Amino acid sequence: MLEAERTASSPGFRRPALGPVPKGPVYLLGLLAALRAAGLVLVAEAVARGIAALADGDLTAETTRLIVILGIAGALLRTGSEWATSVVARRIATGVKRSIRGRLWRRIAAGDASGGGTAVLASDGLDDLDDYYVSSLPATIAAAVVPLLIGIRVLGADWLSAVIIVLTVPLIPFFMVLIGKHTQQRTDEALSALTRLADHLAELARGLPVLVGLGRVDEQAAALEQLQRRYRERTQETLRWAFLSALALELVATISVAIVAVFLGLRLLNGTMELEPALLALILAPEAYNALRQVGTAFHASQDGLSALERSQAILDRPATPSLLVDSPTRSSLLAPSTGSSSSARSTRIETPTIRITDLTVRYAGRDAPTLTGLTADLTGIVSIAGPSGAGKSTLLAALTGTLPADAEVSGRISGAVTDAVGWAPQAPRAFAPTPGAELALYGADPLPALEELGLAHVSDAAVPELSPGEQRRLAVARALARIDAASPAEPVRGAAAHRVEALLVLDEPTAHLDRASADLVRAAILRRADRAVIVLASHEPETTALATMTIPVGALTPAAALAPAAGASAAPAPAADPFEIRGPVLSGPAIANGSSSQPAPASAPHRGSRLRLRTLLRGHRARWAGAIAMAALAIGFGLALTAVSGWLIVRASIEQHIMVLLVAIVGVRAFGIFRSVGRYAERLLTHDVAFRVVDALRLRLWHAIAARGAGSRRLLEGGAPLDYLVTLADDLRDQLPRVLPPIAVGVLSIAGTGITTWFVAPQLLLTVVLTLVLATAAASALAIWSERGAAAARVAARSDIVRGTAALATAAPDLRGNGVAEAALARLDGAAERLATAERRAAWAAGLGTAVVTAAATALAFLVPVLAPELTAAGASVIALLSLALLEPLVDLVAGAHRVPSMRALLRQLGPVLRPAPQPEWGEAEPPSPVAELALQAVTVRYPHTARPAVAGVDARADASSWLVLDGPSGSGKSTLLSAIMGALPLERGAILAAGSPRDRAATPALGTLPPHPPADIRRVAPSTAPNEQHAVYLLGARAGAPLTELDERAWKSRVAWCPQDAYVFDSTVRGNLLLARSREDAPDEATLRDALARAGLAPLLDTLAKGLDTRVGAGGSALSGGERQRLAVARALLTRADLILLDEPTAHLDAPTASAMMADVRAATADRVVVLVSHRAADRHAADAVVTLD
Repeated sequence: MLEAERTASSPGFRRPALGPVPKGPVYLLGLLAALRAAGLVLVAEAVARGIAALADGDLTAETTRLIVILGIAGALLRTGSEWATSVVARRIATGVKRSIRGRLWRRIAAGDASGGGTAVLASDGLDDLDDYYVSSLPATIAAAVVPLLIGIRVLGADWLSAVIIVLTVPLIPFFMVLIGKHTQQRTDEALSALTRLADHLAELARGLPVLVGLGRVDEQAAALEQLQRRYRERTQETLRWAFLSALALELVATISVAIVAVFLGLRLLNGTMELEPALLALILAPEAYNALRQVGTAFHASQDGLSALERSQAILDRPATPSLLVDSPTRSSLLAPSTGSSSSARSTRIETPTIRITDLTVRYAGRDAPTLTGLTADLTGIVSIAGPSGAGKSTLLAALTGTLPADAEVSGRISGAVTDAVGWAPQAPRAFAPTPGAELALYGADPLPALEELGLAHVSDAAVPELSPGEQRRLAVARALARIDAASPAEPVRGAAAHRVEALLVLDEPTAHLDRASADLVRAAILRRADRAVIVLASHEPETTALATMTIPVGALTPAAALAPAAGASAAPAPAADPFEIRGPVLSGPAIANGSSSQPAPASAPHRGSRLRLRTLLRGHRARWAGAIAMAALAIGFGLALTAVSGWLIVRASIEQHIMVLLVAIVGVRAFGIFRSVGRYAERLLTHDVAFRVVDALRLRLWHAIAARGAGSRRLLEGGAPLDYLVTLADDLRDQLPRVLPPIAVGVLSIAGTGITTWFVAPQLLLTVVLTLVLATAAASALAIWSERGAAAARVAARSDIVRGTAALATAAPDLRGNGVAEAALARLDGAAERLATAERRAAWAAGLGTAVVTAAATALAFLVPVLAPELTAAGASVIALLSLALLEPLVDLVAGAHRVPSMRALLRQLGPVLRPAPQPEWGEAEPPSPVAELALQAVTVRYPHTARPAVAGVDARADASSWLVLDGPSGSGKSTLLSAIMGALPLERGAILAAGSPRDRAATPALGTLPPHPPADIRRVAPSTAPNEQHAVYLLGARAGAPLTELDERAWKSRVAWCPQDAYVFDSTVRGNLLLARSREDAPDEATLRDALARAGLAPLLDTLAKGLDTRVGAGGSALSGGERQRLAVARALLTRADLILLDEPTAHLDAPTASAMMADVRAATADRVVVLVSHRAADRHAADAVVTLD
């Protein structure tokens, strides 16, 4: 993470905790620090002896040999210890992250930690520990070892310099703590802003289909932009103070070294000191300060890592949620591992076929009254839990499976036949694996037979988010059945064992969203397990509840009369006649918008424009980057000048007689030191500001790109993909940019500057110096890039797997826990963590090798200057030698930047395809009719890219305010695809969608559509209530119904349409907050309007039970509401919009018949002046006057 995030620490400046680190590697880091100090001393001895020998004219062969031996030994010790330190520190970081991440995953799976912030912490947040263990921990250990050993050697060379060092060194930690405490509050606010940003992005990504359907994408994008701007501004304010601490450390260290240099120069001028010990003290003094300065810099850099460590520990220290309900000696942990073998399950058969519930009471947080009160019942055979929507059916099933929310108040007891073999299909299933086949394998089944049983074999390799809700429902049932099959034999049980229960199968709305044929498959599969498990199900469909051998009522079984429509609503409609059918091809391509696929889509060739290029990314920010790089180059240049002039000053002082000659150099030393510190401060601010701006702009582009595909690519909306793109990958890129662009540019400029200086001071060494630096840097960079190339791709892929897997774990935790397969999912995440650890260890070796090459080259050049040019003056040799040592910082940063290039390229490759323009419909500039009073579809055909067959083909239909258009058909037949096309989210391959105003407006408007030469062959696609001799005329009217969408303005049309998708997402906010999304802030509905919308959706009784009314929070994803309550809240939200055209996708799913009929009557009353397109398998949702189109 960037410095701004790293400085965010809640407890302030305190002694860092090591975390779960073994002692051995810590002691090894101490030993390596001592070896590094020894290497520094030996190199300093070699350089000082060589320059002093040149000054004395006594550079003999013996002296040369000693210089070379000391230099080589010192270079080997320094490079070897630094390389080993980076490798050991990286291994420590990798081990700690794996340990903490694994424990966090298990708490998430157990239901003890949830939310977007926790998922970000367990995936992306823990990577901030790298800065702590790779930088801060080694620097802290080195600060305890290096200054001590160097101080001892300086004391042996010059006691006065040692005293100055001892007196000034404590100023560094003093200023670090003083300024750090002052920035504590601001850094806490920066961390809070980051957490809010992560939660906000995660919530926006999950609810993107809702925002698309309500036309609120642009408004939420503006909110995202404002959030990013506030975060950037607060971060910049924090950086000014955080980097002020680094500035103070730089100034203290620089001025202290300058004091040492001035004292040495004056004593050399007076003849009271020899040149060799003075040079030795001058070379070693900065290293003593640097060791402590690096602690301060690394401490600031690691604060976000420390914060992540503390937040992780706080989560891990929470008490685990106890299992208050399940009381059975055979019930193991909620994290029982998945197995495909039935042997263990057979060995734990239960002696009773009954589950006993005793005095069970459950009350959710924020509710005045309990959802369940004193329920006592015995469950055996096939049990149907009956009751109206919201009565507590899902609550009872969650209690049976141990998946109640952690904050629910529970009392009572459940005992009996509860085993580790539990099959659980929840009302809103969430998958962990990316494909149905992988999901079934996770649940211990042979995927193909399990999918074939429920008619899902054709989607085995499809992406789970791309399945229709009906297909996802069948997948959830298949998973539950797989758990039963894995625990019990398929053949009938005879003899004494026939009285023992093998497993528990719990199904919540198993046939919701399903067409008749698919529902029959599910019901038959349930009956096949009746002799092997106690089956407990909840359903509002009579055919499904008819399977039950006993019924347990929950809540008040309210008659239909008690659920009468709200005032002004018509009576519930009678069931419609059988719909007319349209014969057409079966969908075989990937149904991106709630569709399915019968076979995988062909792999598309790489798109030439799919790669995000760096120059495109930086467009609009190049001037800021140029300024940041220029400031970085100036800061490094001042630092190099400071070192070179200091060396020249010491040598000249040993031979000069008058101080006036040296005054310019003395002033220059102080000026260069101050300018370097100030330049570094300004460069950091500029670099971080432009990095934030670049990635903030990129994140908005990603948001709009995902939103543009929202109705056409569910793959981008689920499984953690939005969190991966918008948070993890974007933040990774933001981290990489400041660590790649300025270091590489500044490193190259530093080599050029050194070459120019050498040309002026020692032209005979120009070729040697330039070739050595260029070849060493090129070789080190090439080595780093070559060794990192494979590791970078593996690391980015593994991190994406972890981020998406963690997000999937957070959403699917109840499914995994209820089915007892959480350990199997955790094992997959552990595998991704191991792949990441392997890639990171490989990267550490690569980075260490590259750094070792340039360190060895620069060090060798420093001590070999007198040997290579014995005719050079001592002053000239000191400039080149010390300049070579000072070059280590920019050269090491250059190699580190080159080492990160493959990672940055891998990030750009991953982000590029998302930004590639998706196929979009054609639009015009005309305003839609106001209001839209009629919708007509003419031979509409929609085909997804790279698919052999269209998703829907040749659909003709019309709808107006008096006649809804009802879309029917089996799961995956393209109903939701057709809704997406009507919304304008998908382009048409053929045909047209037309919109018209009132009949009077149409009479005055010339026909814009092209009339077909004759009516379609299957004219029954129009309203069945129309007499056959009138159908042709009605069809022609529909063909002339206003303007096609291709001639309308995109924004204007989408503002006239509202979409309520299947299982519409409910945001982690209040009831009021969810409803207010229906309109813009300027047109926000008042409280009476909100209550009226809730009443029309049948939620007035629920509102009366909420302690805070409209301001009651509904939980993550609406977890505090039942499935039916969530669906009705989504319908109420759609009714609040100003749209003329309402698209309702399975609005009565999860509702009992009386509640559904009452709600639909209210919806019809509320939309009497609007055009409605309805997708529903429920015949009672239709009126006789509705036009019904059946897809197959």
